[in-house]
Amino acid sequence: MDVVRYIHAADLHLDTPFLGLARETAQGEHLARLLREATFTALERLFRLCETEKPHFLVLAGDIYNEENHSVKAQLALRDGCRRLEAVGVRVFLAHGNHDPLNSQLTTLTWPDNVTVFGPEVESRTVGQDGRPLAVVHGISHARLRENRNLARLFRRDAEKDCFQLGVLHCTLEGQAKADRYAPCSLEDLKAAGLDAWALGHVHEGQILSQTPFVAYSGSAQGLHINEPGPRGCLRVSARPTPEGGYVCQAEPVRLGPVQWALVEADLDGVEQLDVVETRLAAALEAAAEATPPGCEALIARLRLCGRTGLDTLLRDPTHQTDLIERLEALQTATPGVWIKDMQASTSPLLDMEAALAREDLLGEVLRLAQNLEDQPEALAALADTALAPLYGHGQLRKLLSPVDAANRRALLEEARRLCTDLLEAR
Repeated sequence: MDVVRYIHAADLHLDTPFLGLARETAQGEHLARLLREATFTALERLFRLCETEKPHFLVLAGDIYNEENHSVKAQLALRDGCRRLEAVGVRVFLAHGNHDPLNSQLTTLTWPDNVTVFGPEVESRTVGQDGRPLAVVHGISHARLRENRNLARLFRRDAEKDCFQLGVLHCTLEGQAKADRYAPCSLEDLKAAGLDAWALGHVHEGQILSQTPFVAYSGSAQGLHINEPGPRGCLRVSARPTPEGGYVCQAEPVRLGPVQWALVEADLDGVEQLDVVETRLAAALEAAAEATPPGCEALIARLRLCGRTGLDTLLRDPTHQTDLIERLEALQTATPGVWIKDMQASTSPLLDMEAALAREDLLGEVLRLAQNLEDQPEALAALADTALAPLYGHGQLRKLLSPVDAANRRALLEEARRLCTDLLEAR
């Protein structure tokens, strides 16, 4: 048995308009252009990677397009890239997801012979090498906009083929925090199919969920908003046969997206002068830009101001925040260019916390209660569960809310402590 090499990509969301941010950055023509072309730049980088490395095949695991009415530009760009891969002998296997189901308004295209577009039932295609089967790729597409079937249970290993076998599926795996749960399944459903590996799409965070069989989400090729921070791209996978039978897969993430989103925190603890604020904000953004990997053309940041400062009230004023953002516009000409999406003030007023904790007034009592909850995670969890129970008990809200973990509870406690300090401390 031979080593099988493939590229796994998903959730390209070609031609995402980024309308909200484009309006916010009307003066940033360079950023507006980068955003308009970001998903296509990621696609071009994907094709170049395949042309350079010549894997045995490329897998696109759903949501290649962004909307039901897929743009002509997106469809033709994908078709042209597949033609390029045909010229270098790379097969392409494409499954549709919830954003581009088979019953949506897809323009009819003539795909080159190296492309397999999976239909509404599981199909299997053999990849050959030297006249013998190298791999079998099984896949299925979403038939409709809201695909609620457990598609994983439709897959079965081809017992007649003694080679690497891969499943391609756009799905929500049990335990994944996704509000839009399409084609839901469990890890046990995937294992029951008897395949050697799975290439999944739909969850935009790249992650490896199992080694045997190898189960992975490649993540999105380009981050789409501030809640998709960090480098985005695809997985380069090698499946090596073992003496005992079966395969061991090794995966390496490859960056594709040219625009990176980030939460950047600026520590303003003890700062009393505006010029120092500006210096620290610029330094925090520059450090974040320097930490980006090669290929990042723009960093779009949510700038969070932290620490205890006498400028707390001023920094919370939206007008002053706008002024500070304008002062930092010079960073847009750096490499990579840095744009501020918005600014969040998580600062607190200057306060001697030790003295405040000892005070016999309402603020002292509140701070002591917060300190006790911080020291007792179980008590904090019980209090948070009780307070949030009405929200999670509401049918519609429950579908939209993510579970509150320990980090969320600590953040809520810190925000409550800051608000109480801000409201109760005389200024």
